[in-house]
Amino acid sequence: EELIIENFLGEKYPRTAPLRPGTKAAVVGDIVVLSGYDVEQVGQSAANIERATHIRNYDPRVFQDGIYLTEHAHLKGAD
Repeated sequence: EELIIENFLGEKYPRTAPLRPGTKAAVVGDIVVLSGYDVEQVGQSAANIERATHIRNYDPRVFQDGIYLTEHAHLKGAD
């Protein structure tokens, strides 16, 4: 399974980011939510998405285009 990023910075061709097994992606508005049971697999999927949207020769502090990790949320199951 992979995440397809279309119209990134007006590009004609979509960018793809592979998702690790057991990771699910959901788009809510302009937020991408990753979920899964294995924290390492979800973290690697997030890194793959960030790497797919990396822009060379641009300072990320100035040009804030792309997909970035903004929040970690660990949900605990009901006992």
